[in-house]
Amino acid sequence: MDKPVYVIGHKNPDADSICSAIAYSALKNKLGINTVAARLSAVNKETLYILDRFRLPVPMLLTSAKCTLAEIDMDEAMLLSKDTTMKEALDAILSRKNKGIFVVDRQHHLEGIVSVSDLTNLWTADEEALEDLMSRVPLANILKTTRASLLYEAPFHPNGKVHLMPSLGQNSNIEAGTIVIVGNNPEVQRSAIRQKASLILICGENWVDSITLEMAKQEQVSILHTPLSAITVAHSIFQSPSVAEIMTREVVVFRTSETVDGASQRIAKTRFRTYPVVNEKEEVIGAISRYHLFNYRKKQLILVDHNEKEQSIHDLEFAEIIEIVDHHRLGGIETQSPISFVNQIVGSTCTIVANLYEQHQIEIPAQIAGVLLAGLLSDTMNLKSPTTTEIDRITAEKLAQISGVDRQTLSEELVGTSDSLMNKSFQELMYEDFKEFRIQDSKVAIGQVVCRCPDEYQQIKPDFLAYLEEQNLQHHYDLLLILFTDPKGSGSHFLYTGKKGWVIEEGFKTVLTNGFAPGFISRKKQVLPVVIDTLNK
Repeated sequence: MDKPVYVIGHKNPDADSICSAIAYSALKNKLGINTVAARLSAVNKETLYILDRFRLPVPMLLTSAKCTLAEIDMDEAMLLSKDTTMKEALDAILSRKNKGIFVVDRQHHLEGIVSVSDLTNLWTADEEALEDLMSRVPLANILKTTRASLLYEAPFHPNGKVHLMPSLGQNSNIEAGTIVIVGNNPEVQRSAIRQKASLILICGENWVDSITLEMAKQEQVSILHTPLSAITVAHSIFQSPSVAEIMTREVVVFRTSETVDGASQRIAKTRFRTYPVVNEKEEVIGAISRYHLFNYRKKQLILVDHNEKEQSIHDLEFAEIIEIVDHHRLGGIETQSPISFVNQIVGSTCTIVANLYEQHQIEIPAQIAGVLLAGLLSDTMNLKSPTTTEIDRITAEKLAQISGVDRQTLSEELVGTSDSLMNKSFQELMYEDFKEFRIQDSKVAIGQVVCRCPDEYQQIKPDFLAYLEEQNLQHHYDLLLILFTDPKGSGSHFLYTGKKGWVIEEGFKTVLTNGFAPGFISRKKQVLPVVIDTLNK
């Protein structure tokens, strides 16, 4: 299956952001596009209530637009045990055109890596190096490499030397512990046995007389037979050592959780051609090379309910935006190529998504209609916000009919989910519905909190203002404003800080009375435009 396209709302998501992402992802899937709804941070209590009421799961958390290694194509890992012979390893690499083999234990945990050069360097190795390798080779490996059958097995202690004696006489001298390759010549075989060879490897006809076999048993010399020629055996026997003898144990390992960007930086400092990738259980699950890191498909995103970089996912520049569905001002996001951009003057992104179902002639499931209605009512304050349009009203009625939910009852339920201000931390209050904006050279942030009790606001105001000032020292906003809004629509209390706090004093001087702006309940339509106009004067 193709990698999914992620449908995401903005940071510090409200109900409209989450509900529209879920519903639009469902629509795209109906249209044959593999999508997954995702969130950028924790969902608020109102949204949790909506999802629970309509029995839908909380979307997955997506914290960065950077791809991890788990999300890109990689080569299948060639895994072998450390007992694998060098010949088996080389045959495997050549048959699959792999660049390397990963040596693993039974749990697929990495023990080392073997490259083609590790295997072929043996062909130019000096005599001392070859003898060192062959002195530790197991008899079972020689059996496999030479396609031999076992005629007699004795304790095997080779000295590392290999002699080819197919036609030498019985008086030829060898050192004790030597591996001897012979033809079917009983005299030569017996001579090698008398001189304490560690192994007699008989090539050609499968025949050994009883006298020779009995002598081998008495002298404790192993005997093998192979149908291969002596020359072939003399070449292949040196590929009998286990890969454990030549593997590189200090290996650069990558994890599926690492970003492609981070992996690229690490690879640039190393010289290997292929690298193992392990999962959270330390199991080797794939192999990557520079090619994979330079030729991968970026994360593909559909943005809903926002179109400003400051409000979107971290590392947005590492992703590909393919579509935007929104009802806010244009925020200057740049794309690499033309995209579908639906931007409408309505009170909720859920309104747009609901009507996109109708445009595509796709029936809205009752569950989806329910969350769309909830997101719409939340964002328009039960159709009382100044942002509400006739399209919102008509859409709300349609969604209520499809979902079988009474609009007024649902709206009252949503208002009832808002906690007392006294039950929330200052961090929760600040980031409950928090958006950042870049306006000319100014960094502006405006949050909005549902406030059902003005007395509670007055109680927390001094300490919360001190908290805002402390946060502003860390984040360097020119203007940081939090609106405490009456869900019944009477207005909002303005609490702000920053070196451009004069924007509030100047822009709202005719409406603010002791920090309260009657009738001002929409950040998008009533507050942000004034802030922008005042900053631009």
